[in-house]
Amino acid sequence: MSVTVGESQLRDFARSLLEHTGGIVDWPHDQRTGLVLAPVEVARCLGQTDESFRVALSGTEGDLSLDLGGEFLDRAACTLATYVPAQGAFALPGLNVKKSEFARTVEQAFGWQNARCQVCQGNAMLIVYHTWWFHVALRSDDVWESLLAVTINCDGQTVCRMDGLLEAMEQRPVPGLSRAPDTTIRTAATCAQEQVLQDARTFLDRMDNRVERDRQRLRDYYRALLREAATPSRRVKTVPGPEELAARQRAVKLELQRKLAELAERFAIDGLLRPVALAEFHVPGVVIDVRIQRKAAKREFRLYWNAVQKRIEPMQCSRCGRGSYNLWFTNETVEPVCNACHDQADTGGGSSRAGDGEKLA
Repeated sequence: MSVTVGESQLRDFARSLLEHTGGIVDWPHDQRTGLVLAPVEVARCLGQTDESFRVALSGTEGDLSLDLGGEFLDRAACTLATYVPAQGAFALPGLNVKKSEFARTVEQAFGWQNARCQVCQGNAMLIVYHTWWFHVALRSDDVWESLLAVTINCDGQTVCRMDGLLEAMEQRPVPGLSRAPDTTIRTAATCAQEQVLQDARTFLDRMDNRVERDRQRLRDYYRALLREAATPSRRVKTVPGPEELAARQRAVKLELQRKLAELAERFAIDGLLRPVALAEFHVPGVVIDVRIQRKAAKREFRLYWNAVQKRIEPMQCSRCGRGSYNLWFTNETVEPVCNACHDQADTGGGSSRAGDGEKLA
């Protein structure tokens, strides 16, 4: 049986949905059925009990039927809302761009600890930013939830504090994303994780206090049982021997360990960090090219001044990924290193980022 245009569009939609949520689809264009291997949580959202299932067009036997009159559209909408971030792109045309002496701006903003900087040129252009919104949930004996927004310079890969771009600025929608989501999602997720540890500190401290309180109660209770197990009861005519008393003590200790393990499992924190939306913003700014010289080695970098913050953005550290205005540079590859990573290297601390083996002094 041939495939109609409507069925072909429905199949393309299902394939795109499954692939965007991490699935693998084997479905030849001339066939009405195909095979899917999807993450377990996605398969369950689509009503499947196993991660591997057959998908079929309407009127054909399969585990998941692409039928407009059935449950497929409702389940697909639920999957989209849960696992596929919403996307949009906007331009901010009405902002004024600062025009001044670029060399002075760079000199005032940055501290070059062991290198020289030469400002080459600055050009006014649109700078592209990605703002990610994350749904965060920490589940333990209690639950903490929040919605976090993180803005990343797509080219500089630095985190920028530009809250309220959608609400406070006059923006104009533009078609499509000019930068792929993969270019910023890792940096944004790392920043969001660090932000969660700060925002949820009260919740985490409360959970620590609860588990420590319950742990102490268990220890006090079983310590009393241990003393009782080690002392023969005067009400019993038969006095237990040393082996029986030792066995009682071992049983109490084992029971305490079991109770402590159950307590730790009950208060274990299960974290969820899920991207729910992505907005791309084209912000007027100035891109400044600089040349950094460290001994005989030279390397060019780009710095960014945007019209929202009205200041120059920091440069990304090559080791920790954080933005910094006080930088050291490695001898051969001229990699920027922030003060914290530089101090860690001086004290013998390690890092897995590239260029760690190079000297800074």
